[in-house]
Amino acid sequence: MTNHALHARGGSESYLETVSTELRKLGHEVCFYSPSCGAMAESLRAGGFTVHDDVGDVPVDIDVIHGQHASAVGLVRTRLPRTPLVFVCHSWLVNSLEDPVVELAAAAHVVFNDLTLRRVRAHAAGAGVPVHRLTQPVSVSFGDGARSPVSEVPRRAVAVSRRMITLPARLAAACAELGIEFSWVGGPDSDEADARHSMFAADLVIGMGRTALEAMAAARPVLVMDEAFNAGWVTDASYLAIEADGFTGIEAPRAEPDLVRLLGQYDAALGTLGRKLVSRHHLAQHHAARLVEVYTAAADVPEEGRAAARDASTVAQLTADRFSLEDRLLRSEWRAASLERALAEALAERQHFLDELEVRRVHVSDLEKELDLVRGQRDQARERRQRTAKRLKQAVRERDQAQERLEQLSSASTGRFRLRRIR
Repeated sequence: MTNHALHARGGSESYLETVSTELRKLGHEVCFYSPSCGAMAESLRAGGFTVHDDVGDVPVDIDVIHGQHASAVGLVRTRLPRTPLVFVCHSWLVNSLEDPVVELAAAAHVVFNDLTLRRVRAHAAGAGVPVHRLTQPVSVSFGDGARSPVSEVPRRAVAVSRRMITLPARLAAACAELGIEFSWVGGPDSDEADARHSMFAADLVIGMGRTALEAMAAARPVLVMDEAFNAGWVTDASYLAIEADGFTGIEAPRAEPDLVRLLGQYDAALGTLGRKLVSRHHLAQHHAARLVEVYTAAADVPEEGRAAARDASTVAQLTADRFSLEDRLLRSEWRAASLERALAEALAERQHFLDELEVRRVHVSDLEKELDLVRGQRDQARERRQRTAKRLKQAVRERDQAQERLEQLSSASTGRFRLRRIR
């Protein structure tokens, strides 16, 4: 089994984890190859599987290649050019990795939704190659009976996605309005190696793809929604359409949902319904058995009748380069847009500060004029005070002189009065 990378536990990685376990239960030996290994590879090794990151270490006695992602398949094809290849397409979205390639000489293609089925059938590389439409598998164990039931009134909601950008904030606001505790797994600071633990603790799960299926298997009501798409709740009536587009909501109406109203439609019974739908249509045990039938049909073709892969190393390199360049181009475009936006915001902020500075300058000028006026009034007041002080001093001197004169007159008058009495 191949995969472009085995790092975080994403959709294709969790699929391999689920299917390989069931194939081993059926008595088949499974090994993995990926040119880029990480945490997911270590998890598979801990589970007893062999994981190769050097194509030269891949055994040559392989009966069939379960190929995911043309970049990894191309490298394996350089070592196993005639081994029957079953090429598995998970998505129509990542064309550079998921699209079939003629040079890889697939004996069969496997798809998991109607959107990818239409694309593979329309693809030139799919001409004359059998295409098998299976459903996405998920593990359902008898031990799940020990799970905790969901609340009749929702108390906890969790969104699981690494692609959400603005939706978590809107979901958090809507949940807060309804009194629901909200968390997001997959954000910059809130990722988890295995999101199922957070799903088990929630009353409802918001996500898409295999996340939705794993939540249904845990008997959690599921709202299929991501940043750009909204398929609504998984119900008896909506299941077929939601399953047909791979639990993405891509073909659902594009109207912006009223999140408060949508979350308010929560029904605890949808958890039990989801588990029944999964048990009926998505059991990993049945999926593995169906895969063995596809593998066997591909392997039963006599070797002389098998098409050999050609230019496999070139295909692998070109595919990997195309995926890398597309990723870099997209990141560069977003980076450029982000920088342009930041520049526009900085210029707007600069203009705002300049406008505010001009207002403050006018205000300072007015204050300076007012200050000059106050200073003039102060100087005038000082002059009046000085003049008043002078007049006050003059009045004090005149008072003192008058007092002295009065005392002199009083003394002279008293002397004359005494002289008259003597006489």
